[in-house]
Amino acid sequence: MKYLKSVIVGAAVAAASVILAQPALAASFQRDVGDGIVRYNDITNELCVHADDTTGTAWVEVSLSRPGVIGTPIVIRDDNVKHPGATCKQVSAFDNVTYRADYESFWSGRGTILRGSFQFQT
Repeated sequence: MKYLKSVIVGAAVAAASVILAQPALAASFQRDVGDGIVRYNDITNELCVHADDTTGTAWVEVSLSRPGVIGTPIVIRDDNVKHPGATCKQVSAFDNVTYRADYESFWSGRGTILRGSFQFQT
């Protein structure tokens, strides 16, 4: 009887760990930044910036830095006139790296620049 209880408890713990485990692509995301989107693909470690395909000029620029780390930021800029589609760069081949993304987006129909920031982890 003790053996059966141990097997049942072990199976329950194994099932719970599978159910509660984080998915492998937990770091992948897509985020609206006003006049476009920022998308990160955890499999390829690629950050893509895409300005909205709209009437008039739109652009989005993202500057990536690592909090607490001195260095040159990675800047990715996309606009809908010179470069329709997304502009992408590979940002890191390491897991669990935290980045701060400062962004600006512009659409000529509104005439103002939207600014913001967020953090994400690879």
